[in-house]
Amino acid sequence: MIGTLNWEYFLVASLSVMKKKLKIRHVIFITLALCSLVAFGQTPIANRVKAVAKKLPQSATVVAKYTDNQRHCLYYIHDNRLFCYDVMTNRCEETVFSSDAYHSIVSSWLSPDGNFFFLVVDRGFSGAAYWNAGQALWRYDSRRKQSYKVGEGFEIKHRRGCNVIKRGTRCLNPHATIKQQRWMAKDHYYDLYGKVIWSKDEYEVK
Repeated sequence: MIGTLNWEYFLVASLSVMKKKLKIRHVIFITLALCSLVAFGQTPIANRVKAVAKKLPQSATVVAKYTDNQRHCLYYIHDNRLFCYDVMTNRCEETVFSSDAYHSIVSSWLSPDGNFFFLVVDRGFSGAAYWNAGQALWRYDSRRKQSYKVGEGFEIKHRRGCNVIKRGTRCLNPHATIKQQRWMAKDHYYDLYGKVIWSKDEYEVK
């Protein structure tokens, strides 16, 4: 009788251990599967964004990809215009980010968190007008779908830790021809989200 009870106890204990091991293996399998999906971006939205990006014209430039449930879209530049392709509705519309007319889009880049992107436009000015505001830097908020002019000048650069706008302040020989004019300028520094940091002392442009 005692032997039978011990044997039954052994069977119950063994089954309990096996169930626990199966549960642990099941949890591990699900965890690994989820990690793989996150690592490789294999979600329906991510796949759609990837597919749309592959079908863009060769002359198009991708600005930003958003695979979350709120935005689910792709921003890209084509023919000096900004477009947004919504992969859930399959609608593509031009995104007007500049309140001023411009000649071309020079460059673009993302903020560190990816929620904002910046666009540099050439306004097609010449002479003194170009030194003051030949280029403009715009910041676009992808969540609120709002744009903001950060600043303007004759040259705009995106650097590792900041954005720099070079702006002419005054002409030293205004009566000279445009090619022979000498200009003073200031470098205005902004952080990677478009906020003012400081401005460099005035210097002569060489």
